[in-house]
Amino acid sequence: MEFWIRSQDKKRLVKVEDVYMVEDKDNFTSYIGNTNVGHLGEYKKVGRALEVLDEIQKKINLINIGHDFGSPMIDLKNPTYIYEMPKE
Repeated sequence: MEFWIRSQDKKRLVKVEDVYMVEDKDNFTSYIGNTNVGHLGEYKKVGRALEVLDEIQKKINLINIGHDFGSPMIDLKNPTYIYEMPKE
């Protein structure tokens, strides 16, 4: 399975292996990133960043379920999905 994320600024399309969140308490900002490229999105509230991570997790779970059960919505020869980081 391949999972891709388009960065919040729309300038990068990244094949991801992992996604993480970092809190910058001085600037009251949460960042979502990937080990390969770093920063993918920025959110003013920790709760919103966690919601975005939850959305990513749900999309990955749907891909895995589709792969396991042969969903016609996923090409089993090339099961990929692209998630676009929300602006806010």
